[in-house]
Amino acid sequence: MTENSQPLKLKGRNLRMTSRIFTLGAAILAAAISSSCVLSQSPNDNEATKTPSIPHLSIESLLSSSLANFHATDNESSPEAFVRAVPTRATANDPFHTFSRIGIAAHAGLGGVGFDIATPLARKFNLRSGSDFFGYSTTFQEQGANVAINLHMQSAHASLDWFPFGGRFRLSPRLVFANNNRVQATALIPLGSAIALNGQNYISSIADPLHGSGMVTFHHVSPGLTLGFGNLIPRTRSHFSFPVEAGFYYAGQPGLNVGFSGSACDPTQPPSIGCQSVTQDSSFQQSLAAFIARNNHNLSYASFFPIFSTGFGYVF
Repeated sequence: MTENSQPLKLKGRNLRMTSRIFTLGAAILAAAISSSCVLSQSPNDNEATKTPSIPHLSIESLLSSSLANFHATDNESSPEAFVRAVPTRATANDPFHTFSRIGIAAHAGLGGVGFDIATPLARKFNLRSGSDFFGYSTTFQEQGANVAINLHMQSAHASLDWFPFGGRFRLSPRLVFANNNRVQATALIPLGSAIALNGQNYISSIADPLHGSGMVTFHHVSPGLTLGFGNLIPRTRSHFSFPVEAGFYYAGQPGLNVGFSGSACDPTQPPSIGCQSVTQDSSFQQSLAAFIARNNHNLSYASFFPIFSTGFGYVF
């Protein structure tokens, strides 16, 4: 604001005040003249020579009308006349429309580390999807054999989060898909070392030692159920959440595949005549099949895979 802006405002206000006073004075003068004209007429004047009479206006009515107009105009020019109340927004009643917001969370748990993306479907329902990753490798010796194990966990999931009480507690049916969880193992049986399969002993050939490999796989699509606390799409103005989730999914009967290559020797026979390739040794193949069937049965406990994770989320 410049230095001359305040005098200009005052000058404009004085001009408006002067015009209103002039209007009020003119109204009073017109009322006085009309009254004197009415009083000067003679009651005996001929009806033919009478001029049309001016309608009688009361000075009180003119004054009250002018003053009302004066105050109305003055109020309109005041700063208060331009102030309007802005209604406040009640966040508690804000509707949540389908796909109106997106929440992202990072988590860590038994299935590894991963992320989730969620969006609202209704006031008490969210649609959530994500993925988990984990990998681990190790080597060790077991009964003279050199064993290497690789644990690879990678899966995706989709959940329908239901908040039955409208708070943070949720019940979430889950579908695990693209399940690539698996356990791989390789073993090198040193030459001259013995291996037992289904109660039968075999010796790794000196010329062609035994090599073994195995893998445990799971169903690619599995249903599950989880309970949790925390909403990735808070029904408040908050942008942060700390979800906790626990439950399980049914992975089905795991599949065990074991294979061997190389040559095995019968310990009851001399090495020159008792060794042959395992792919041609019917006794070895029968023992291997019985070993696979027994351990497949033992893996039935792994049909249900536990779920537990904690994370940190942010909503846009």
